[in-house]
Amino acid sequence: MSSSGPWPDDRPQTRAEWVDARLRMAILTGRLEPGAKLHAERLASEWGVSATPVREAFQRLAGEGLVEIAPQRGARVAGLDHDKAAEYYELRLLLEPRALKSSLSEADEDFLDQVRRAAAELETAADLDAGFLAHRRFHQTLLSRCRNREMLRMCGILQDQTQRFAAHSIDLEHTNQHRALAAAVLAGDADEAVRLLAAHLGHTADAAHITTTV
Repeated sequence: MSSSGPWPDDRPQTRAEWVDARLRMAILTGRLEPGAKLHAERLASEWGVSATPVREAFQRLAGEGLVEIAPQRGARVAGLDHDKAAEYYELRLLLEPRALKSSLSEADEDFLDQVRRAAAELETAADLDAGFLAHRRFHQTLLSRCRNREMLRMCGILQDQTQRFAAHSIDLEHTNQHRALAAAVLAGDADEAVRLLAAHLGHTADAAHITTTV
C-alpha cells in the first residue's frame, strides 16, 4: 500500500482512512460510476490491502449516502438523484455562507497563507485527480476556521454529495469565481466573500442542471 494515499496533504494515518479516501475519490470523480457493483476482494487486491478495511469503507460511505448496501445484493455506488441533489445544494447555500463568515472572523496570517496555497493549487492542477483534490481542499480551507465543528462536518459531507453532480460541469466562469472568492478572502472583505460563495454555489447548481429554491 502506498504511504502517500490519495489525500497527500491530509496524511491519513491508518489503513482504513487510506482505503476510505481512495474509494471516496473513485466515486466522486466518476471513476466508479453510479450503480457500479463494489467487490471488496477485487478492490483489496488492486489496492494491496485486505478486504476488511474495504468493507469498513463501504459501511462508512453508505452512512454518507455515497454507497448503497442491500441484503443479498452487496454494495453498489449510490445512484444519482437530482431531487436529493437539489436538497443538498439548498443546504449548502444555507450552511456554507454562514460557515465562511465564522471562519473569516478567525482569520490570521496562517489562515491566509493556507488560502493562497489552496488557490494556487487549484489554478495549477494538471489532471482530474489533482483538480478534484485541489477543489476539495480550496473549499475546505475557506471554511476551516468555522467555530461550529458540526456545521463544518456537515458542509464536508454536502460538498462530497454535490461533487458527483458537478464533476463534469466545470467551466471558465467557475474558475473565475474561485479567483474572485479567493481575492475577497485575502482582502479581508467578508461580506463580499460570503456573497461570492453563495453566487458560486448557485452557478454550480445551475451548471449541473439542478434547481434550488434558496
